[in-house]
Amino acid sequence: MESHVMKAKDVMNPDVIYAELPNSREYVLELFKKHGISAVPVLKDGKLAGIVTRKDILRKIEEDQLALLMTPNPTYVTPDTDIKEVIRILNSTHFRRLPVVEGDKLVGIITVRDLIRVFADAGVEKPIREYINNSTVCVWQETPLNVAGEIMRVANAEACPVLDNDARVVGIIDEKILLTETLIEDFIESRQYSSSSDSDDSWAWEGIRDYAVKYFEVSVVKLPREPVKKFMKKPVFANPQSSVSKVAREMDKNDLDYLPVLDANDRFIGMISDKDLLRAFEDEEP
Repeated sequence: MESHVMKAKDVMNPDVIYAELPNSREYVLELFKKHGISAVPVLKDGKLAGIVTRKDILRKIEEDQLALLMTPNPTYVTPDTDIKEVIRILNSTHFRRLPVVEGDKLVGIITVRDLIRVFADAGVEKPIREYINNSTVCVWQETPLNVAGEIMRVANAEACPVLDNDARVVGIIDEKILLTETLIEDFIESRQYSSSSDSDDSWAWEGIRDYAVKYFEVSVVKLPREPVKKFMKKPVFANPQSSVSKVAREMDKNDLDYLPVLDANDRFIGMISDKDLLRAFEDEEP
C-alpha cells in the first residue's frame, strides 16, 4: 500500500457543507438534518473561523448564536498534507473530521469515514486482533434507552453491544442513536419553556438525564424509556482474523463506526471501531 504518497487532496471531499457567520443554532440543526451530518465548518467573510458539532450544541444548550456555539480556530490541514499526518492528528485527538484549507480558502473536508474507504480499497491484509477493544460494556435488549445511556456515560463508552436472553449480540447502540437532532431539539425546547428549577426529581430515571461520554464536557438529552431493541442498529460481525480492509469495507457498506468481534464459538470478545482501524493504517510501513 503506497499510503506515504497520498495527500489530503486525494482523500478529501471538496463539496463541503458549511455555515456562515452570523447564524443560529436552528440553522445549524437544519443543516445536520438535511444532509445527515453531525458537524460543519463555520466561515466568516469566506475564511475558516470555526467548526460546530452536535456536541457543541449540547454543551451550550442555552446559547443560540453560532459564533458562541462553535469551536473557534479549528485544527486544519492543507491539500498537500501527507495522509499519514492527517491520520496522526485524528488518532491523537477526539476529532472525527479535519477541514482542508488552501491559503485562506476552505477547499475540502476529510472525515474518518473517508479514510475508512481508503482502507477498504487498499488491500490491507493485517488481521484486526491487536486493535480490538476488549473492555466493552454490554446491555440487555430490554434495558430502557435512558438507563443504557447512563451506563454508557459511566463507562465512557461511545458504543454498546446489545445482548438477547441467550447472551448473543443482536444489536449496537451508539452516540449517534442517543444524540439525534430530534432529542436535542426536544430537550432545548423543554429547557427554554420549563419554569421549574433543578431538583432531585429531575435526576429520576423518567426525567432529564445527563449523557456525557468521553469527549463531552456537559451533554444533556431527554432519552426515551423504551427498550434499546427499538433503537439499536443491526450488527455486522468481525472475527479476530478479519483483515483491516475487510472490516473497513463492512463499516463503509453498512454505515457503521463499530463492529462487534466474535470468537470461533460466536461469543462476543470485544469491539473494533473505525478509529481503531486508523491506528492500523498509521502502523503501516511506508
